[in-house]
Amino acid sequence: MILISTVKDRIGFGWDNMYIEIGIIGLQTVVICGLMILLHRGISRSLFTGLIDLDNKIANAIQQLIEGNIELPEPPNPVQQMLVELFMSNMKKNEPNVELLRNEDGKFK
Repeated sequence: MILISTVKDRIGFGWDNMYIEIGIIGLQTVVICGLMILLHRGISRSLFTGLIDLDNKIANAIQQLIEGNIELPEPPNPVQQMLVELFMSNMKKNEPNVELLRNEDGKFK
């Protein structure tokens, strides 16, 4: 037992006085639980206000769509149009430039 030297031994507490440690652990538990409750309330409040804002934005978008007052996006610039044409030309199905070396019966020449 000589190897065990902690702060409580220097202050004057012995091994028989563990109630202070239990009290400190209990106090830490209460403080951590309180902080978790506060964080939970803050996160819940933020999510709730974010969902209300999202609901209002969706409602306004639906209302504009029904009334026909929707704004069209800006037209694509020439670089974007060039890239779209390039992609579209690459997506076309082309016949391969391969000469098949088979006879009529399906065997290779």
